Amino acid sequence: MNIETLKVFRDLYDTGSFSKTAELNYVSQSAVSQQIKKLELVLKCKLYHRQAGRVLLTPCGEKFYEASKKISALYDGAIAGVRALGADRSCDEIKISTIYSAGIYMIQNYIKRFLAQNPGTKISVEYRQFSQIYSDVTSGRADFGFMACPYRKSAGLHMVPVAKDEMVLIAGSSSPLAGRRNVRVRDLDGMEFIFFDKVFPSRRHIDDFLRSHNIKCRVKMELDNIETIKSAVASGAGVSLLPRSAVREDENGINLHVLRISDAKFMRPIYLIHSRTRKLPPAAQNFMGIFAAPKPPAAEKAGV
Repeated sequence: MNIETLKVFRDLYDTGSFSKTAELNYVSQSAVSQQIKKLELVLKCKLYHRQAGRVLLTPCGEKFYEASKKISALYDGAIAGVRALGADRSCDEIKISTIYSAGIYMIQNYIKRFLAQNPGTKISVEYRQFSQIYSDVTSGRADFGFMACPYRKSAGLHMVPVAKDEMVLIAGSSSPLAGRRNVRVRDLDGMEFIFFDKVFPSRRHIDDFLRSHNIKCRVKMELDNIETIKSAVASGAGVSLLPRSAVREDENGINLHVLRISDAKFMRPIYLIHSRTRKLPPAAQNFMGIFAAPKPPAAEKAGV
């Protein structure tokens, strides 16, 4: 059980709506239902029931709701404290919140370049779900966020496009495609795919690409992170469209096979996100300058 689950339960009763709760917490409606069901399994009691379109709490639900409100309030207070501490934090420290696929392969190239020019600066990188990055930056928990294909603009955030990651087809070693280096877009039609869950911005980007080329595929699985998708592909469960940078060189040609799309340019944009209202410390301003400079060789090789 985590704080996000408690907030989901609190928001469900406060709004009386699964769709509004999903929107507030940047998850799908099915994820809201699953989290509530998991709570009831853990607590071994029914927490709510629906009547005439309303969400009503059981006695157990009422007790748990009050606890959820208090814990969530403590958490929100802690976030506010972090924001206040941000002003007192060393000007030579930068905190970054990033999705795994951008941080582990692409953004590290820029960080290395920045540290070579600013050796006294401390940089902390935390890998987060895309839905958590918005709150990390707006609360001051992070100076910068890195996301792929952000689907929601915010008046309080700058979203700066800084890189592009080539999307490629990934197949397992047992796939008939394993001996090939390229595929054409029309080859994707009818294939069994393993995709990101529909709530992810990258999934929407992939769906838009396939729809624009009139490709109809069969969805075999929908998973919530790249490493799980790669494992499913390696097992022979299906193929997937993933960023090229997410497949390491020691994986390509062994458990996984990367096939480029030869007749279409399919790129996933990466955005740097920072607050419009909070002044960046000098070190963070210098970090921004890295993205205006020429791309490091490693980033170009990765398809940035």
